Amino acid sequence: MITKISRNPEKFDSFELYSKLCAKNAFDINDVNSVDKVIESLRSALKENHKNLNLVFGKRVESMFGLVAASLGKCSLIKQEDGGEAYCNDDISIPDFRIVLKENNSSFLVEVKNYHREPFSNKFSFTKRYFESVLKYSELVGCPVKFAIYYSKMNLWVLLDPEAFEPHGGRYVVDLQTAMMQNEFITLGDQWISTTPPIEIYIISDPSKPATYDEDSGETNFIIKNVLCYCAGNLVETDKEKELLNLFAMYGKWTETEALPVVSQNRLISIKYKFEPEEEYSENGFDSIGQLTSMISSAYKMATEDNGSVVAIETVREAKSFSIVIPEDYSSKLLPLWRFRLQPNKG
Repeated sequence: MITKISRNPEKFDSFELYSKLCAKNAFDINDVNSVDKVIESLRSALKENHKNLNLVFGKRVESMFGLVAASLGKCSLIKQEDGGEAYCNDDISIPDFRIVLKENNSSFLVEVKNYHREPFSNKFSFTKRYFESVLKYSELVGCPVKFAIYYSKMNLWVLLDPEAFEPHGGRYVVDLQTAMMQNEFITLGDQWISTTPPIEIYIISDPSKPATYDEDSGETNFIIKNVLCYCAGNLVETDKEKELLNLFAMYGKWTETEALPVVSQNRLISIKYKFEPEEEYSENGFDSIGQLTSMISSAYKMATEDNGSVVAIETVREAKSFSIVIPEDYSSKLLPLWRFRLQPNKG
């Protein structure tokens, strides 16, 4: 699992920004008054940007993509591409990331976009000029480019080749069906995960310690003795099974249908949590619990939100803390998994 390279933004990024703003406003970088002028300029800009929700969500999704790609474990390098100065006579737009894959050291650029509109009745689109300016940069540096789109209303990532987009009325567009069919996120290690419902988690109180439950307020006070995890009524046993079951419960797309205290003679015995698909159970014996990319994104959103509001763009947590690692040789009758690696269908 790759880790983020540590930097010192207070030392390097701050001075780089300071020098750029001094140059823009013809301030002397050696004049101590320039520091106050730049800080005041920044204060004004930050107050405006703080109100710009498109910027806030867009930057968070950009940061989320980098962490999702790192968490999937197939990359040897993920680097921001659009930082620093650039000189060019052509009309170019620099993509967000450069990706290098472990398997064959192949690389490609990625431009990340957040799409918050209803995806079934709207098509994602770029202006012709912007789309072609990204392709021009790709051509100049001799590295292919792909477009990562996050459909926020569905918590869904797709990674698309430029050929997935069709020209239409001065724009390049792609509909949701085409995006899902041609999704190349498998390149970075994405999988669709299914298991047998329901998932149940019992938090067991210590019988040797007080364990109170107030029925009126719902408040409890107890010491945890054990946590029991069940899949389709089967008690899972190994640490890996328990880890995966809890990750699926927390970040998968199944709904929490029960959160019930188990009480006997005014004593809290346990708390039961149950997770199930929103639809009827499949007759196949397994139901989709979501994609790895979606589950990692759910974890990332929880880490950068407070009561549903975005409170951070990035997180200092390492990618491995978001990773959902399923060994290639994983096999379990107690927590059976169906793993689907969907290849892009380009017709």
